[in-house]
Amino acid sequence: MNFKKLEITGFKSFSEKTNFLIENGLTGIVGPNGCGKSNIVEALRWCMGENSAKSMRGSGMEDVIFSGTSNRPSKNISEVFLFLDNQNKDGPAQYKEFDEVSVRRKIEKDKGSKYYINDKEVRARDVQTLFADLSTGAHSPSLISQGRIGQLVTAKPIERKSILEEAAGISGIHARRQEAETRLNAAENNLKKADELKKQQQKQLDNLKKQAEEASRYKEISNEIKKIEAGLYYLKIREIEKDKKIILEKLSELDDEISAVNIDFNHNNTLLEEENKKLAPLRDKKMESAAKLQKLNLDMDKLIEEESRVKSLQEKLEKSIKTIESDLERERSISLDAELNEKRVLKEKDELLRTENELLEVETNSSNELKISKNQLDKLQSNLNKILDQIERDIDEDKKLSKKSFTELRELVKKITSSQEEYAEKYGKDKSIQSDSIKRKERIKNIDVELENWRNLKSNSEKMTSELDDRKKKLLSELSDNQKNPERIATSKGQNLQNLENTKKRNEEIENDLVEAEKKYNLINQNLKEIQLKLSDSKENKARKEATVEGIENRKKDLLHSVKNELNINDESSILPQSDLSDVSPNDLPSLEVQSQKVQKVKKKRDSLGSVNLRADEETKKYETEIKKMEDDRADLYSAIVKLKVSIEELNHKGRERLLDAFTKVNRKFHEVYTKLFNGGTAKIELVDSEDPLEAGLEMYVSPPGKRLQSISLLSGGEQALTAMSLVFAVFLVNPSPICVLDEVDAPLDDANVTRFCGLLDELTKITKTKFIIITHHALTMSRMHRLYGVTMAEQGVSQLVSVDLQKAEELVA
Repeated sequence: MNFKKLEITGFKSFSEKTNFLIENGLTGIVGPNGCGKSNIVEALRWCMGENSAKSMRGSGMEDVIFSGTSNRPSKNISEVFLFLDNQNKDGPAQYKEFDEVSVRRKIEKDKGSKYYINDKEVRARDVQTLFADLSTGAHSPSLISQGRIGQLVTAKPIERKSILEEAAGISGIHARRQEAETRLNAAENNLKKADELKKQQQKQLDNLKKQAEEASRYKEISNEIKKIEAGLYYLKIREIEKDKKIILEKLSELDDEISAVNIDFNHNNTLLEEENKKLAPLRDKKMESAAKLQKLNLDMDKLIEEESRVKSLQEKLEKSIKTIESDLERERSISLDAELNEKRVLKEKDELLRTENELLEVETNSSNELKISKNQLDKLQSNLNKILDQIERDIDEDKKLSKKSFTELRELVKKITSSQEEYAEKYGKDKSIQSDSIKRKERIKNIDVELENWRNLKSNSEKMTSELDDRKKKLLSELSDNQKNPERIATSKGQNLQNLENTKKRNEEIENDLVEAEKKYNLINQNLKEIQLKLSDSKENKARKEATVEGIENRKKDLLHSVKNELNINDESSILPQSDLSDVSPNDLPSLEVQSQKVQKVKKKRDSLGSVNLRADEETKKYETEIKKMEDDRADLYSAIVKLKVSIEELNHKGRERLLDAFTKVNRKFHEVYTKLFNGGTAKIELVDSEDPLEAGLEMYVSPPGKRLQSISLLSGGEQALTAMSLVFAVFLVNPSPICVLDEVDAPLDDANVTRFCGLLDELTKITKTKFIIITHHALTMSRMHRLYGVTMAEQGVSQLVSVDLQKAEELVA
């Protein structure tokens, strides 16, 4: 399974989606310090399952999300895809059906990371195991981060052994063994817990068996109590039946008594009806007499009211006649005034008309004189305008003005002034004459209106006078008719008083007869009420007895209901057979008190047992079932532990064989590569600290040319780097990893060692299929790369990737 492509989005300084192709041979990544070269390596390790934020150079895992710049906002999601080519079907068994496998890790703020393989969410362990099976991973020695090449040399032997496990191809086996051991520990812990729980359950089961024995004794006593209580209920029902029989006998006696009282009641009721028939005619006569007396009184009241009304009408008519006479006098005065004023106004109108006719000629003469004066004034004005025009022409022609012209002008002005005064005088006189004429005409019009008003007033007054005369005559006629009423009313009052006296005497006679008849009626009625009261008492007594019978029956029903609920006996006839009195004769039955005492005695005996778990039998069965299930589960757990131990032993056996085989091969290759890089010297590895290869550490012993074997920590930086690379490359030669990342490992090397380092890389690319990604600042290393990726920051804080294929460039140049 080959690494194909790395796709980065929102990871650290790579804000936008960036594709990094992982191709065969040597791929170099170059760029200035701080441009984000190492972020590509960290994105690769992060996608492989790296969980240490410190390894990602952050304080928290969310620090890998693009944090924004001054020109770009921060992002909430970071995502890295790693595409693996599986066309050769040489990957893990579960992925053989796929031509390509995509691994994706996604982190979102405040939500954590998620892993996906082929877009299916998986655990971090699943991703880590996948890469372990491919002899690589986030912590693989084949991924050497910046400044950490020397750590491989200075690491503890047990830490350094991981490189040997990768060479043996047992990284995946090691991960599975750890998982199996974890599951084994969990299973053993569960087994211990199951044993402890079984002991507890067994103790509870023993306790429940004791409780079940007590519950059995409790139930036997309860059955005995049930029989005694059945006997008690039987005695209570028997006592109720006796009480019911006595009350029913009393009810029969009450029925006979009520029948006798009913006969007496009907006899007195008949007598009362007969007396009532005699009373009815007397009451009718009394009502007729009272009605007649009331009518006579009403008639008398009406006559008195009529007498008062006639007197009041007399006064009203006399007063109205006086008012009409006063109105007639007023209307006659108004009519006379209207007639006099009409004559006065007619006389004034005649005088005004005569004056108007006399002044008509004067008005005409005044108007003519005004016109003549106006014409004369206009003529003089015209002459003045001509003289002035002539003067203007003379001035325009520069002629000398003559004294004659000024003299004529002066004379003409005097005439105009005199004519204006004459016109003004005539104008004022004419206006005065016209004003007087208008006033007279207006007055004549007003006189016509005033004359019409006086005539209307006179006509209305005459009409009103006629109406008042008619009303006076009518009132005098009514007054004459009203004076005859007092005599008629006095005659009617006398007759009414006589009838009233006669009616009162007849009314007294009827009243006496009615009183005697009512006394006899009341006596019979009183006797009837006493009989009715006695009948009511008897009926109430009967109702009470019936209610008592009903209460006794309800008590019996309640007892039967209690028997059904408490003793589970549905039939009344079954109570005695199921009681302790079934063999006792009726004459020897105990009293209720004795039976009750017997019940209390047995209940005390049951109470002496104390608190009893009545569900002990059911709980015992339940615990027995649970214990049986726990034993089955324990057997399953034990079987699983055995299988896990066998699996771990198989993994350990297989791992030891592969590890020892890889140790031999890596030791040989380590010496070969070391002598090649150092042009001599010796190098070897040994397993230390344990006889078990799986638990042992890996120690390196090297001796550069011309030096004795010494501690690795005393080597120079360049020697340490070459030693570490010798071990890494030795592993590649034994078990090539699909990818190797070297982040500035050539930094401590001089040019000669860089040349040897690059030569060894060329050989490895020919011998193995490992794809190398080298981050470098060294020009010699860059020149030996097959392709270069440049990382730039055209925009501050945002990394961009630019690629150049050097092999194609060389072909083009050639």
